[in-house]
Amino acid sequence: MSSTLLLDKLDEVRRRQRSVAVAAGACKSALALLGLIVAFFLLDWLVLSRAASSEGSGDKLARAVLVLTILATFAYVLWRTVIRELRMRPDDDEVALRVERGHPELRGRLISTIQLTRAGQSAVSKELIAALEEDTLSFAGGLTFTDIINIEVLKKVALVSGALFLLSLGLGAWRSDFTKALFGRLLLTEQAYPTSARILTATPGGRVPHGEPFVISIELDPKGVLPEHASATIRNAAGQTSELLLARVPDAPAAAGKPLAGRPSPAGAAVVYRGTIEHVLEDLDFRPAALDALWVRFEHIQVQYRPAIKSLSLTSHFPHYIGKADEVSAVGDIRAPVGTTVHIVATLNKQVKTARVQLRDDRQAGKPLDMQLDQGSTTATIDLPITASGYYRINLHCVDDFDNASPIDYSIDAIKDRPPVVKITFPAQDKTVTRFARWPIRFTGRDDYGLVRGALKYRIAAVPKDGSADSASISDPDSGPPPQTLPIEGLITGKGQKEVSGEVIFDLRTLSGLQPDTRVTYWIELDDNQEPAPNHGRSNTYTFNVVDVAVMQEMLDRERNTLIEGVQGIRDKEKDNRDAVDHIRRDLPATPTPPPGQ
Repeated sequence: MSSTLLLDKLDEVRRRQRSVAVAAGACKSALALLGLIVAFFLLDWLVLSRAASSEGSGDKLARAVLVLTILATFAYVLWRTVIRELRMRPDDDEVALRVERGHPELRGRLISTIQLTRAGQSAVSKELIAALEEDTLSFAGGLTFTDIINIEVLKKVALVSGALFLLSLGLGAWRSDFTKALFGRLLLTEQAYPTSARILTATPGGRVPHGEPFVISIELDPKGVLPEHASATIRNAAGQTSELLLARVPDAPAAAGKPLAGRPSPAGAAVVYRGTIEHVLEDLDFRPAALDALWVRFEHIQVQYRPAIKSLSLTSHFPHYIGKADEVSAVGDIRAPVGTTVHIVATLNKQVKTARVQLRDDRQAGKPLDMQLDQGSTTATIDLPITASGYYRINLHCVDDFDNASPIDYSIDAIKDRPPVVKITFPAQDKTVTRFARWPIRFTGRDDYGLVRGALKYRIAAVPKDGSADSASISDPDSGPPPQTLPIEGLITGKGQKEVSGEVIFDLRTLSGLQPDTRVTYWIELDDNQEPAPNHGRSNTYTFNVVDVAVMQEMLDRERNTLIEGVQGIRDKEKDNRDAVDHIRRDLPATPTPPPGQ
C-alpha cells in the first residue's frame, strides 16, 4: 500500500512535468510560427513582390517554396518542443532521482524504496521492504514532490508569446489591407501589397493576328496617387525588354480589364491609362506598372498563325480475327492490314472551323471526309477504314479563315491478308497404285494470321484413252465435277495457329467406284481465319494412277529384275576391282627384312 502511494506521487510529478513542458513547447512553437510569418512577409514584400522580372508563375513558385519551408520548419519545431514531449515518458527511477535532487533531505530513501519494491522477494525479505516503505512514506509525507518543477520558463515564454501575439493582432487590425494581402499570398493567390498607386485592372493577354496592333490598358484607383503616365514592360521570347508608355486617357470609361483579386473596380470611377504596340510580330509578354504599383504578373500575347497539327495519335483497331491488340502511334503514315479501322486524333494549335481528310490513290483523289471536332474545336478525330493503299492529308480551316499551309501527305500501306501456303511433302509425286492402296499424305502449311481448318480434296476420273489435253485437264483441280472432301481432324490445336504440319491416311479402299484405268487427283486445302470469308490455300496436285493388281505385279517384277540386275552388275565390278588389286600386290617387290638389332 505504501509503495502505491509513492508511485502515485511520482505519477503526479510526471504528469505535471509533461504538462509544463508541452505548454512551454506550444508557446515556443507559436513564437516560431509568428517569426516565420514575419520572415515570409519581409522576403515577399521586399524581394518577390518588387521583382519586376518575375512572372506570376515564378512568383507563385517562389512563394510556394517559402511556404513549404515555413511548414517544414514549424513542423520540426513542433516536433522538438511538443510532440516529442508528449511521447516521452520517464520511468519511475528517473522521476525519483529528480525528486531526490530537489529534496536532498530524502538522502536516497525514495529511489532505494522504488528499486527494492520493484525487486520484490528475489532480492530481500518482505519485512525489510515494508519497513523501508513505511520509513520513506513517513519522511516524505510532508513533502510536495511537484514543487521541483520549474515553471519560470513557461511563464516567460507564455508572456513573450502572448505579448507578441497581441502586438501582431494590433498591427494586423491597423493595416488590415497588408494583413489580407499577406495571408492571400501565403495561400498562393494573386494578391498584391498596398501601394500608393493602385492598379485595379489590366488588359489580359490574348491572341492577336500577326503584324497587327495590340492595345494595353490599365485602370487606377482614383483614391490612390495618380501619376502623369504609366508604363508597361515588354519582353520578347529572347528575354529582351523595352518600355511602352501608357498615357492617361481623359474622361475614358472603365475598360473591361482583368481585375486584381480583392480589388473590384467601381463602375466609371477608375482612371484609364493606355498604350499601343503598333505591330506584333512575335509572342510577347507585358507587365504594367504605375509609380510603386506593379501588376502581379506578366500577361502573354500570342501571335496568331495559320492552323497546324501539333500532334497526331493513330490507334489501329485491327480486324477481330487477327487477334492483335490495338496499336498506338504518333506517326501519320499508316501500315495496317486491310479491314483495320484507324482512329485518328489530330491535336491542333488553334480552333478550327473545319477539318477534313482528303484520300487519294495513285490515280485520283476521293471525296473529302469530315473529321469530328471536340467542343473546343482544337482536336479533330475520324475513324478511317483501311481498304486500299494510297495517301491522305488533313486540311484545316481555322476561325481566322486561314488554311493550313502545305499539308503533309501521309502514306497508307494496306496489307492484304494472303491465302495460306500449303505443301505436300510426301509422297510429293504421282504414283501408280492399285485400288487397295493406303497411302500417308504428309503436308505442311502456314498463314500470316492464323489457320482454322484443313481438308484433303480429291477427284476421281477415268484415264483418257487419247489426247494429252484431256490428261492435263484431269489433273486440274478446277476442272471436272466438284471434288470430294476428306476433313483432317485435330489439325488446328490453338487459336491463331499460323503453322501446321500433319499427315492424313488416304485409303483408296474406301472410295466407291474406283476401278483400274482411273485416276485419283488429290491436293490439300487450308482455310485461314479471315472474316467474313476465309482465304483458301491449296497445295500442288498429285495423282494416283489406279491399275489392275496383275499390272501392278508385273510392274513390280520389272522393277525388281532391274534392281537385281543392277546389284549383280555392282558385284561383278567389285570382283574385278579385287582381282586388279591382288594382281598389283603380286607384282610389287618383296620388302627385305632388317637384321636383328637394326
